[in-house]
Amino acid sequence: MVKVQTFTVVGDEKLHCASCEARVGKALRRIPGVHSVIADHQTQKIEVTFSLNETAEEVIQDRLEALGYQVKVEVSS
Repeated sequence: MVKVQTFTVVGDEKLHCASCEARVGKALRRIPGVHSVIADHQTQKIEVTFSLNETAEEVIQDRLEALGYQVKVEVSS
């Protein structure tokens, strides 16, 4: 099953530019099961499409935190 999850950067460390977006995308796409990453420094949102059979939301959140970003998981409506 494929899931699309949005994370919002809420800590002091922010996405500042296209290089930050690329860094996040590269790191998250290395996680098995992650299909796509869209990071936007203007909105501070990171949208990740991933397979629930291969990875979990917590793994993605942990990777973002390892990169120095404190994130909030957006609740899907």
